[in-house]
Amino acid sequence: MRRHAFHNHLLDHKSPKRKRFLGTMAVVDETDHDRVSLMLPYAS
Repeated sequence: MRRHAFHNHLLDHKSPKRKRFLGTMAVVDETDHDRVSLMLPYAS
């Protein structure tokens, strides 16, 4: 799982619906799974 991008700052002009969606978690794509696992310190 990963966070959505664009939910850190400059939130004034974004709609509440968009901000709610950006606050949810997203699934890491299968093609990126190995790269993301290498970045995590305790991933197996």
